[in-house]
Amino acid sequence: MERHTAPVELRHEHFRQIYLSERSRRESIRSSIGTPVAAISFSVFALGNLASRFDASRLAEPTSLAIAVAACASVVALLGAVYQVVMVEWLFVHHEPPRLASLVEAERRMRAECGEEGVALGMVELMTASYSIAFEQYLWGNTVSARSRTWALRLVLLSLMFLAFGFLLLPFQQVG
Repeated sequence: MERHTAPVELRHEHFRQIYLSERSRRESIRSSIGTPVAAISFSVFALGNLASRFDASRLAEPTSLAIAVAACASVVALLGAVYQVVMVEWLFVHHEPPRLASLVEAERRMRAECGEEGVALGMVELMTASYSIAFEQYLWGNTVSARSRTWALRLVLLSLMFLAFGFLLLPFQQVG
């Protein structure tokens, strides 16, 4: 029996470590989402500043029209960024390891089927499988969440570029 225990324990420790690693990565991604969120807040403030300086009565002029288009494009990019931020958190909420109640129920069934002797090895294998499942969910979720976080940041930068373009045109609107 001892001969088979070492590989089981080794596999268990391996899956436990990679699960904990992905869980740590998950928290790192979650904590880094503050950058796009702060940039979104800044962009909203900048958009309000642009809107307060914009002369809507001159909308028929090409410069005014270009500013309005840039502002609308900025809003669309910001909404896309907000969606991406929400998707980062959405995946974190909906990808969790197996519940404790499920593990306890499996242990109860194991005791009934295998007796006390098989429970220890069975529980190690059950926990290994739980780590494996949670690792796969975290790995997939972390990959998608990191991608969403990156897209959120890209969209915020795009929004800021549109806003900068609008601010660059603003003096021409006021002169014309």
